[in-house]
Amino acid sequence: MTTDRTSDADSEAASEPGESWTDYYRGYSFSVNAEGEVWWQAYNGTDRLRLDPAPDAILENLLGIKRQGGRIRVTEAGDVLTRTEVAGADDAYEALYVGSTDLNGRLVPPDDPTHSVALSPTELQPGNLWSSVYDGAKYSFTGDRFWWHNAESKLRHPFADPLSDTIVSELRRLRPQGGSFRVTPQGDVLTQIPPDRSPSDVREQFRALPHPVKRVLQLRRNRGDVDMIPVYVGTLDATNRPIHVEEPTQLTDPLTDEEEASLEGWAAAVESYERKELSPDDHRVDPGDDT
Repeated sequence: MTTDRTSDADSEAASEPGESWTDYYRGYSFSVNAEGEVWWQAYNGTDRLRLDPAPDAILENLLGIKRQGGRIRVTEAGDVLTRTEVAGADDAYEALYVGSTDLNGRLVPPDDPTHSVALSPTELQPGNLWSSVYDGAKYSFTGDRFWWHNAESKLRHPFADPLSDTIVSELRRLRPQGGSFRVTPQGDVLTQIPPDRSPSDVREQFRALPHPVKRVLQLRRNRGDVDMIPVYVGTLDATNRPIHVEEPTQLTDPLTDEEEASLEGWAAAVESYERKELSPDDHRVDPGDDT
């Protein structure tokens, strides 16, 4: 369990390394060791892609908090977070603020640096295959509803503000039934689509992917049974980041005036319907319905 909690847009953010992070815990995942190496770890495997250049100030802050390093997350606004064990408590962790960074650079395979991968590829169009690794703060949507899913409480925290119309329209086009999507520290919005919805020139795009990205896709299929294709949706402007979420509705929460009026109208309509005289034809089965 963790002690971090969600907060609304008016919450006071941590400002000093090591302070408790009271906003929700999410972001692009990296690992750091005591030697100051930073890497992204391939899906369910031991293969690594080293971050170059490493954010020196963030490394200094993190190793001041956790001498042996550990896992960090970088939010869509560039806030860097980590978790530490809570002393005297079993399986309890506290989220801490590490610092902020304008993350950039490349992911480099240690055995062959010539096949490095850009963190934020350029010149992509919405719907193009994502030519980097699929990671970032995870959110979900269906129809007009957007939320962050708390993996511990299993509750959905709705967005406090809507995303841009362009991003919403593209998400709906790519995922008509809804689903999850990611937002990187650079604001790139990504999602995954089934192969039967892939772009018409998917073969040409796939051939152009960096070798490590192809290998990661293969690992996802083999080790994670993930048969979805990562695609680029668009980019959120810095003024639209971070994404703020609200507390989920509880059964004990009072209804808003709008909800109260809507529910009363529905109840009145039900009552009116129940009083209506129905003819026997309303309950007769049409034989044609079974054909």
